Amino acid sequence: MESVAALNGWMLTVTLVFAALTGIMVFLTVGKSKHLLSGLSKELETSHKQVKALEKTAEEIRRELLQTQQHQDINQLKLKTHKSSAKELAQALLDARKRMEIAEAAIKAYREQEKKAGDTSEPDEFLELELEPEGGLAESQREQLIDLLDPGPKGNVDIFCVMEDEVSEITANQLEEVLAADGWKTNGVAQSAFTNPPKGLVLAVNSKETAPSYASFLQRVFSTIGLEVTAKTDNKYREWSLTIIVGNIDG
Repeated sequence: MESVAALNGWMLTVTLVFAALTGIMVFLTVGKSKHLLSGLSKELETSHKQVKALEKTAEEIRRELLQTQQHQDINQLKLKTHKSSAKELAQALLDARKRMEIAEAAIKAYREQEKKAGDTSEPDEFLELELEPEGGLAESQREQLIDLLDPGPKGNVDIFCVMEDEVSEITANQLEEVLAADGWKTNGVAQSAFTNPPKGLVLAVNSKETAPSYASFLQRVFSTIGLEVTAKTDNKYREWSLTIIVGNIDG
């Protein structure tokens, strides 16, 4: 009986030891499985991020390709537009030259008529011209101005008159009306205060180099119809622009 009891005790001990070892192995196995699962989960997450990154990169590449194609289309359209604009500009320049020639011929013919009538005076060059004042814009001057402007070039002008000077304002409005009707672009008439108001008309430009070509044409037209015209340069005026200042006009 003692031997059987001892054997049973020994077997129980072995069983407990085996159970303990089995528990340890199960614990280790479970822990390792969790570790493997955790590693696998991290790898899956990393792979998912890589896929997202690749998708984002592919989308950016697609957008860049689309933008490149759009830029190419825009550049081709611009090229076509530039070619068309260049032709139109060349034609406009040719037309302007023709109009200038016709206008110059009209002014020359008008002066020839004046010479035949006994007027032998000749105007000075642009930016040096000063005529004696002969008053405001008469009806005859208005008609002559319309005739001389009609075949000539057109452009942009700013017109100023002397503040609180009725004759200056009336003359400026008459000039603006005729120029606008002839196709010139104006911004109406603006009043300006002067410490020493100029006499007659003043054509002001930024510089001789940047004076628009039609500035000298207008000066010859104004002087031809008998208006006092002077010219000046001042860098306060915009380049390639022309400003007409209507000063004191003697009645």
